[in-house]
Amino acid sequence: MSTKHIRTAADLVRFKAWLKITCTKCGNSRTVDGYAILRASEHSDLRKLHTKLKCSLCGAKDPKVATIVPPSRN
Repeated sequence: MSTKHIRTAADLVRFKAWLKITCTKCGNSRTVDGYAILRASEHSDLRKLHTKLKCSLCGAKDPKVATIVPPSRN
């Protein structure tokens, strides 16, 4: 089993992964794919994108970001 290093939006697209973004203040969450991130932001580096995220409900700027990778099909 190999480890996937997902650092950019292009990596999300390549591995067919998604980001689950959860607000640490109110619990609001969204799940987005790599294509949506590429279209919506000039930042392809996910570390830089993390600093730009803001909750659509409460306006907090401290999200919890998790990568969701679908299981591999053999």
